[in-house]
Amino acid sequence: MTVTRWVITAAVCACFADAVTAGQAQSADEKQIRALIAAEETGKRPARTADRIFWSGAYRRPTVGDERGEETPGEGQLANRIPKSETSKTTIRRIEIAKSNDFAYEFSDAVLSFDLKNGQRMSVPRSVLRVWKKENGEWKEAAVFTRGHDTSPPAAR
Repeated sequence: MTVTRWVITAAVCACFADAVTAGQAQSADEKQIRALIAAEETGKRPARTADRIFWSGAYRRPTVGDERGEETPGEGQLANRIPKSETSKTTIRRIEIAKSNDFAYEFSDAVLSFDLKNGQRMSVPRSVLRVWKKENGEWKEAAVFTRGHDTSPPAAR
């Protein structure tokens, strides 16, 4: 099992082992996290822990903290994207707040869109698992794992 799969499996198991029962009314913490996600769609990035882990498949390996990852070689239209033209629309599926109220797990679907140098706009549907950590009363991203969906026809894969 790869490190990435192990980390995702561990996060999901921890979520089920320590989450508040689903179906309850939204807590103040969940409302705060939802507000951070909504603000992110307007261009305001949420605060991050110093050791935040990010993995999207666009990089050769997960990145930690503020390090810049080495991108995988561009394939097709991804190599022709215009930097900083990205927008994202997130559909939250579930947020689980740990009983300790200092960690939360977000399960979402999202669509990442960006402009291409040829004038077209490309959209990539993806799934997101995000771990939130509360530090000094503020929710921060601790880990983000995202993976684009393969939308090519089955014969083309």
